[in-house]
Amino acid sequence: MALTAREWLLLPNEEQKRRQKELSSEECFKLRTLYSEIHLSEEDKRNMPRREREEFLHPRGKNKEGEEEFNSKAQEIFKRLSEEAKR
Repeated sequence: MALTAREWLLLPNEEQKRRQKELSSEECFKLRTLYSEIHLSEEDKRNMPRREREEFLHPRGKNKEGEEEFNSKAQEIFKRLSEEAKR
């Protein structure tokens, strides 16, 4: 299995240098574009809790339920704002 951009970001700097050739051109592109603003210190990488690390490596994608929940909450907020604006 090839190294992903997210996995590479969590490696210590020395290991990043050693393993950079394992990244595909697509993963390199992601590092330059999608993840260019992510800068983790060595301490952050070492002290990241396991759950947070897993969430970073495997983010939850959009799903129908999550999208519906978000839209429902957004409608409630807009409704309240509209009512407050009328006052």
